[in-house]
Amino acid sequence: MSKYQHKDRYYHKAKAQGLPSRASFKIEEMLKKFPLIKAGDTVIDLGAAPGGWSVLLSKALGPKGKVLAIDLENLGKLKRPNLIFFHGDICSDDAQQWLQDQIAAPQKVSAVFSDMAPKLSGITFKDAYDSYQLAMMSFQVAQQWLQPGGCLVCKIFPGAEFTEFHQTLKKHFAKVKVFEPQAKRKTSIEIYLLAMDFKAP
Repeated sequence: MSKYQHKDRYYHKAKAQGLPSRASFKIEEMLKKFPLIKAGDTVIDLGAAPGGWSVLLSKALGPKGKVLAIDLENLGKLKRPNLIFFHGDICSDDAQQWLQDQIAAPQKVSAVFSDMAPKLSGITFKDAYDSYQLAMMSFQVAQQWLQPGGCLVCKIFPGAEFTEFHQTLKKHFAKVKVFEPQAKRKTSIEIYLLAMDFKAP
């Protein structure tokens, strides 16, 4: 953990409240401002580790809801009755089979959340492109598993591909919002796209 993260007030706030990471305050802000989910929904959480979003989503969904969390990293000791975790790559056949097992056809999920981020190289255009690829991955998951009227929330770094991706989402969702949470680090260029009311094929 780098020094600037230790000095960040959201880092200390997360520790004080027993939350897995400062990212919890990002999703908390989104859920307060936008009608993304409701109690009893089933959602997919991509790039879930260390669980900052999953823990807030599981609380918001309640005992009848379900969070299907996926990450290459482990969630560690985070346990919730309505949180089910797959440790692996969302693109793998095993992950797809796991989702099929968890989402009984013809049911779909109410939302896909993605806080996935690439390993930073320090090369701005490369990091932006890698971020775009992850955002496209989350969109592909949404196309497959999202119910009509559902939403997609994904992280992306602004770059040459941002406008194209934004326009793609606008073709498939009735509303698309660009959102910068207050809880993001001051040094971070990340932004979030909140795509709502999915127009299913």
